Amino acid sequence: MITTETKIQPVSQEVLKQTQNEEEFRDYPYRWWIVVLFCFPNMMNGIEWITFSSISSQVQQAYDQTQFVVTLTSLVWMIIYVFINFPSNYILSDKGLKIGVFTGIFFTILGAWVRLLINESFGWAILGQIFGAIGQPFILNAPAQIASVWFKPKQRQMATAILSLINIIGVGIGFLFPSFIVSSTYSNDTRNQIYDLMLVQAIVITACCIPSVIFFREKPPTPPSHAANTEKTTFRESMPKLIKDKDFLYLYISFGCILGNFNSIATLINFYLEKFSYTTDETSYVGAIFIVSGLIGSAIITSIVEKNHRYKFVMIVTSVISIFCYSFMMGVLPIENFGLQCFAFFLYGFFATPLIPISLEFACEITFPISETISSGLIYKSGQLFGVLHIIISAQAIGVDSQNNVYICLGIGLIIQIIGLICIALVNENLKRKHEEKKQSEQKIKLTEYPQSIQLVQENSSKQTSSNN
Repeated sequence: MITTETKIQPVSQEVLKQTQNEEEFRDYPYRWWIVVLFCFPNMMNGIEWITFSSISSQVQQAYDQTQFVVTLTSLVWMIIYVFINFPSNYILSDKGLKIGVFTGIFFTILGAWVRLLINESFGWAILGQIFGAIGQPFILNAPAQIASVWFKPKQRQMATAILSLINIIGVGIGFLFPSFIVSSTYSNDTRNQIYDLMLVQAIVITACCIPSVIFFREKPPTPPSHAANTEKTTFRESMPKLIKDKDFLYLYISFGCILGNFNSIATLINFYLEKFSYTTDETSYVGAIFIVSGLIGSAIITSIVEKNHRYKFVMIVTSVISIFCYSFMMGVLPIENFGLQCFAFFLYGFFATPLIPISLEFACEITFPISETISSGLIYKSGQLFGVLHIIISAQAIGVDSQNNVYICLGIGLIIQIIGLICIALVNENLKRKHEEKKQSEQKIKLTEYPQSIQLVQENSSKQTSSNN
């Protein structure tokens, strides 16, 4: 009778520990409450940022300010972001999500109430916007880390999309809401209407943010994935690595082009469209359609990326289509047809906006094990830098009452998007986080196939402990 003997492969204690941890990975129902609790301050911050954009003409007349000064109410958010980005990244990654998010909430609420002094001096409105802008990086830099800490890999892309795009929903509400309180034409009552708008927003922002302060949690009792359980590099260790990472730098420039152009359109849409005889109300609707279509597009396109993980391919295809849609949007401007303009903005928003959450997750993938807060926060910074430059140039150009100058500004935006497309094409799609999680998953399968090996390690460990005693 012939017998065969199976040779048991040795398994290290470290691998066994990783496998046992893998079995403990789970997600908790409270993660959806975390999403809701974070969405409220994130949305309120977006509303606060864009408050004056759709009523810029009325504000300009009511407070006797230049177009550039009114533009500053939005522009300061991007300028402040550049300077506060590093401190916010440090606090979120090294001190914790809870402290970082609470800091963002505090400054968002403070800014909303300071703006109530707008009728004393328009400078108070600028100061209120500055306070809100200080809070913005603490909120915008958090979504990728929240998704990583609370969600399993299969839901992480979706969670990042929801958490980051909720700010854009706030921007959409911020476009529409002022038109319900402030009249579309200037009158003697306009200043009082603007004050009423500030008061309503301050109350709503405070009421929506307080539950987050009370119920927001740092992290679940146990991690949802290996990536969440992996010790991340510190802020000081991460920066030199990112600066030397050419793939991250390409994505940095690409995202700057994407978000910079988005911020420019959101800030200057009223100035653009008024040159083509669109009313303030029509501008508000166009802006809202731009935002809503972006949310629809993001839901569809990010779900595709979540299934196939082809970040680069999807970004290239989406960027090409969005460039054509942007050109179409420019082409229909002189027709001065409201319905056609809404359709053009719908198409552009549908394909351009999804690039934001996809880029955030892509950055986390190619820079792992660097903290999600640091990688996503830095590319957000690039968007603010590009946005500042584009808005300053555009605001000066469209100050002259000429439709040709609007085309010059939009043409700059078109060139910026083409540069962004080129940079995306240069990125090497090395999904480090996904590969690490796949490696750990395969290791678990191997150990499951050899239960005797695990038992042997456990027995040897017990014997070693007994002999030591």
